Amino acid sequence: MTLNPNDARAFKRLTDDLAGREVVYLGEIHDRYDHHVNQLRIIRTLHEGGTDLAVGMEAFQKPYQRYLDDYVNGRISESAMLRATRYYDRWRFDYRLYRDILRFARDQSIPIVALNAPSELVESVSERGLDGLSAGERAQLPSRIAPADEAYEKRLREAFAMHGTLSEDRLQRFMEVQSVWDAYMAQTGAEYLRHNPGKTLLILVGSAHVLHDSAIPARLREQVNVRDAVVVTAPFTPLPGTRPDYVLSATEIALPRHGRTGMTLRDDGGGRLIVQDVTPDSAAYRAGVEVGDRILSIEGDPLRGLADLRLSLTDSAPGDRLRLRLQRGSNGSQLSLIHI
Repeated sequence: MTLNPNDARAFKRLTDDLAGREVVYLGEIHDRYDHHVNQLRIIRTLHEGGTDLAVGMEAFQKPYQRYLDDYVNGRISESAMLRATRYYDRWRFDYRLYRDILRFARDQSIPIVALNAPSELVESVSERGLDGLSAGERAQLPSRIAPADEAYEKRLREAFAMHGTLSEDRLQRFMEVQSVWDAYMAQTGAEYLRHNPGKTLLILVGSAHVLHDSAIPARLREQVNVRDAVVVTAPFTPLPGTRPDYVLSATEIALPRHGRTGMTLRDDGGGRLIVQDVTPDSAAYRAGVEVGDRILSIEGDPLRGLADLRLSLTDSAPGDRLRLRLQRGSNGSQLSLIHI
């Protein structure tokens, strides 16, 4: 069913239906802000209607759950949570896409559930396959990881083909990685529901993980008896084997533009950010930043990698002034004030 979320009656019918489900999948295109706006509107409406919610997020990895708990419970700040969960190392999409959702959850004491598998585990599957995992790695995964059904496998093969002509072995690894992601997030969601009866779990994931029932939804239902629904936001192209219950129409909304420093930086692997290039007539160029300089801090925040830089620039806007601390050769450090 396709509906306009700005149609009050249609939206109420949607949320009335969702309030009766134990699991609601809110599929997204990760970098589409309007998709997250729709997610927040559903979360807010269900919460205000009295549904006891938790929000599961693909954007966070399960080993960092305690830091999301600390954030929701007011024990740590937003920036501390982002550093502790290694958000910009492990997810990397502009945090402002999700910020309003997490702040609403914090303000309303709605639990946030880190659904995703740790990057190290996924990388091991990609490199060695499921059969090549160590006993410790295999223990982190569900005991049974069913392969994709025919329609989902066809879709994965099409997605894989977009990367060029690669070997059948690499294709099988690609499909194993997808199955691991799906199975891991399904298991994490099922575990949460078993330990928190009465909760409605809203799962925020890429639409590809929920459009095919054999991706996450069927895997979760195998572990816990739930009524579920799949909601995605346009643009949406129906594919064989896909089964969204609702498609929301939407108009793309752009986030405010970031300021740009005009520097290309290299992380040397030891936590040092080295300037590789300076764009002519950029903020960094006008401030006198040179190739080879090491960026030590921005606005007093120490930089130990590219993730720290992205975090420091989260709320920067064109025209802002930022104070950089640089190190140049053996000449110690200096301060530069740049307009971005």
